[in-house]
Amino acid sequence: MNYTAPQFQNYESITVDELKDQTNSLLNLVTEEQWPLRVFMNNGKEFLMFPQDLLASICDSDFRLILLSAMRYAMGKNTCMPVVVSDYIKRHIRLLDDKFLVLAADDIRRYLEDYAEHEPNPNLWQSLLDALKTEQGARATRKARKIRLCPACGKPLEIMSITDNWHSPGGFDVIAHCRNCLSNYEWFCDKDGGISDMKQYFFG
Repeated sequence: MNYTAPQFQNYESITVDELKDQTNSLLNLVTEEQWPLRVFMNNGKEFLMFPQDLLASICDSDFRLILLSAMRYAMGKNTCMPVVVSDYIKRHIRLLDDKFLVLAADDIRRYLEDYAEHEPNPNLWQSLLDALKTEQGARATRKARKIRLCPACGKPLEIMSITDNWHSPGGFDVIAHCRNCLSNYEWFCDKDGGISDMKQYFFG
């Protein structure tokens, strides 16, 4: 079942060149009229300009709870709801916060451990669990790649390697190099984005 709809197709649209020429008036239209604007790039891509208030519903902490409740309700059901909920989460996974990813993954993992033999759609939930874990890993890697400055000269460090930490599942060991003073440093980034103190690293 597919509920996707061209919900943005009726919004006013312009080219990126028109946006450049009319920036102030168009931004006023978006902010005052609360009406999104579709902007077409010269390379064929498009993006959407809209007031921040339109994201209030998914930024609300209650949204996470509502979506978790929908997921928990769908578990064990032999109806269309498991597919609807699972597909919705996958489609919008980049908009869901880190806490949702952790709670949803833990819920599915425990559910499959306890009730997999009675679940009509075990592969569906395993697929969603895999998607959640993949997104968690991608976010942790992005955080690990966050630019840090060399403690010796203050220049940005260049990431040389990011490897899984065997002692902390989901965590990464990061090694970086300073092209200015030729020093190497290492630090640890845990699965929740926490970063350890930096220390000098010696190859070999």
